Amino acid sequence: MVTAEGLAAYLDIRRDSRGHLPQQLMEQLAEAIRAGLLPAGTRLPSTRAMALLLGASRGVVVSAYELLLARGFVEGRPRSGTYVTGEPSPYRRSIPSPPVRPVVADFTPRAAAPGAFPLAAWRSAWRQASYLPPNGEAAPLGSAALREAVAEHLHRTRGLGVEARDVVVAVGLRQACWFLFEAIGQLIGQREAGAAAVAVEQPAPEYPVRAARQAGWTTHALPVDTEGARVDLLDGADGIRAAVVFAEGNHPFGAVLSQPRRRMLAAWAQRTGGYLVDICTEQTGAGDRPLPSLLDLASGRVVLAGTLGDGLAPPGLAYLVLPRPLVPLVARVAGGDDGRLGGTAQAAFARLLGDRTIAQHVRRASRLHVRRREEVRAALAPVGRSARLVLGPRGASAALLLPRQTVDPVVTELAGRGVTVGRLSDLYQVRAGDDPDGIVLGFGHLTDEELHHGLLAVRTVLAGLTRARAGRGVDGVPAHPRPARPASGRRPHGG
Repeated sequence: MVTAEGLAAYLDIRRDSRGHLPQQLMEQLAEAIRAGLLPAGTRLPSTRAMALLLGASRGVVVSAYELLLARGFVEGRPRSGTYVTGEPSPYRRSIPSPPVRPVVADFTPRAAAPGAFPLAAWRSAWRQASYLPPNGEAAPLGSAALREAVAEHLHRTRGLGVEARDVVVAVGLRQACWFLFEAIGQLIGQREAGAAAVAVEQPAPEYPVRAARQAGWTTHALPVDTEGARVDLLDGADGIRAAVVFAEGNHPFGAVLSQPRRRMLAAWAQRTGGYLVDICTEQTGAGDRPLPSLLDLASGRVVLAGTLGDGLAPPGLAYLVLPRPLVPLVARVAGGDDGRLGGTAQAAFARLLGDRTIAQHVRRASRLHVRRREEVRAALAPVGRSARLVLGPRGASAALLLPRQTVDPVVTELAGRGVTVGRLSDLYQVRAGDDPDGIVLGFGHLTDEELHHGLLAVRTVLAGLTRARAGRGVDGVPAHPRPARPASGRRPHGG
């Protein structure tokens, strides 16, 4: 439960609930208004502030506010905000409210893919794990069986020569990254020498930046282009002691770090003594390895961070593969943290890894993502000058670059059609000054029907935007390179 500051109302939206997030938030706010907890005249938090409070995308809040507005619970005041009007009365309004459209598609990125979920194997693994008696083990790095299973999985699916003693298990990637930055900070004497700096690929999910800042690091942006992160910018920056990249696929652009940049990044780490953190989730790193792994190129300087079984059970399981000197430091940090993956969960994941259920799940999801990317490309590539589709060779998301001043109207128009999208700007936790803007479409979790109708709505809204801008003689979005296949010429595999 969370309570909005200045509002006597508890708000609790959950992805595991049956209702879509905007609908959940709208219903909870409407109930608070009916109960008198939010009296008429109350100013609601801005959409950005509410999104930050709830840990949701701004698009979710915008959609919920639009639904409240359509039902007469709130009103918008120019240059002031959104205010509660009170519970709508059928006698108070002379003009009927427009009908609320049902939710068509929620493009908020999620990991789980329908039809690819191994439900029977999942239940069996947890049932077998529950039969095991507690062994009293509270190893901060994870159980020996699970660490061995992770190492074997990485060897079998990625060809990486990983030893179990170098593997650390964590509850989610944010915790894993926090363990890592705390440990590196201790190793380089961060507390004595002042705050160290880490360069983080942008755009990207928020957890590496938040974890680094929590550990006392300063952060710098590492922009992305068609060949992945601009690692060439590291040589011109002072004080960078670590770099975080998504070498196997950026979110949401899908750009894969090219072979020349991998070698450039490895050379930087060897020359400066900096650490490379390569984050690779199952969605973007399935299948064989067409490009050299950073782990092979810069031995002793690379940390591999990843997830296993995306979408199997929130928050899933995260792992680190560490250079040997960092292992005892991470163990010390992890030993002082209360968040641990329970013994039953560890046993269940070890079983799912050992019988290759997770590897098979990843392959199925990967094939689904390939098909979905082609459908998104076919639907949105010819959208005209009003938007530019950025869709790489991996991942389950795409971005539509838009003129900055049109993003809010597009998000609002889509919400009115029952379609929720995220804002690209929300994925820039570190600002570089000239970041592009637009909307983000996560499509790996949608059903075929939701994806079809959602893309149709997006295309319709963008077509209207193109006509409106053409009528005003306004140019389209600035040119921005599409992520392409790496310079090696080999198209990477995977979802």
